[in-house]
Amino acid sequence: MERIARLCYWGFFMSSCRDQPDVDFKKIDAHVHQLKGSSSSIGAQRVKNSCITFRNFCEVQNTDGCVRCLQQVKQEYLLIKSKLEALFQLEKQIVAAGGSINMVDSMN
Repeated sequence: MERIARLCYWGFFMSSCRDQPDVDFKKIDAHVHQLKGSSSSIGAQRVKNSCITFRNFCEVQNTDGCVRCLQQVKQEYLLIKSKLEALFQLEKQIVAAGGSINMVDSMN
């Protein structure tokens, strides 16, 4: 759940940093790095792969590349967010109908 909350935080970060006149590539890279790790840990490969490309553009301080990647990451983020919301809704329906949800131990 913590990793999913980080993804939600990322959505806020993306909308707030887009309007900044000066680009702090190190700060953006740090946030993208965090998102990459969170995405990877929940299996969001497309978000993770977009983050890898994004970080490469941050490293060479390519603003245009970062803007393109920001849009790609945002698109992938919205897609996974939608899928996770649908999954959580299904889980609620299962529990409401008297079923149970088995929790998977991610440490194995």
